[in-house]
Amino acid sequence: MSSGPSRDSNLLPLFEAVSLKNVQLQQAIRSGNDRLVATLDRELDPLICEMVAYRASEPDEIYLQLNLLTKLLREDADDRSCVLRHTALMSILIERYFGPRGLARPTGDAVVSMLDSKPQPAFGDDDMLNEVILNSLPDRVAVVTRDYRYLFANPAMADMLRTRPIDMIGRSVFELGLQPDAFVAMRDALDHAFRGESGDFSSRFNGGNHLVSAFHGRFTPLRNSHGVINGAVLTFSDANVGVNNLAA
Repeated sequence: MSSGPSRDSNLLPLFEAVSLKNVQLQQAIRSGNDRLVATLDRELDPLICEMVAYRASEPDEIYLQLNLLTKLLREDADDRSCVLRHTALMSILIERYFGPRGLARPTGDAVVSMLDSKPQPAFGDDDMLNEVILNSLPDRVAVVTRDYRYLFANPAMADMLRTRPIDMIGRSVFELGLQPDAFVAMRDALDHAFRGESGDFSSRFNGGNHLVSAFHGRFTPLRNSHGVINGAVLTFSDANVGVNNLAA
């Protein structure tokens, strides 16, 4: 497995440019310099647009794009318009890389439209991934395919399993720290999501050093722009949150 995008990749300079400009923006926000904030914000948006429009060819590049948008979501959590833009762009990446083959993919123009002053939903009002990201950060979030494999995991989810998000892609949910006594509940939750249902369940993971922890889980179907269910979105929080029974 590669250690990350090479210096020859066109994505890495974009990633570094966005990261640097974002650091400058956050510093301007903290200093209360509104004029500089407005200037840097105008300069940052086209860079984000270009980075998301880049079509990655390696898993590490995909992770780089997703990780940066997740970071921006966390930093701009108090700004609703920024959250809407970032989650719309996140949806573009998920649809592009994890959607079914043969369906139309978003173009550069679609990315630009996400940066308009009045953002529109990227793939319709039933974009369940947007809802989960908006409601669950900084909870542990994962996207799972219909064959029970991880397609995406945020850093909090990976940290729980003492691994990296990039190393979870393609791995079975049943082989990464999930306790055997939680297999049935996990499979049932995913099967409910694949049937278009949402709900709660409980799960147990081994986070390393033989330490087993219980978590409250939430499952939601992941739909593409055509309404087809491609997988499930899972979120996990501490087990002291109440858990409802699965719907029959």
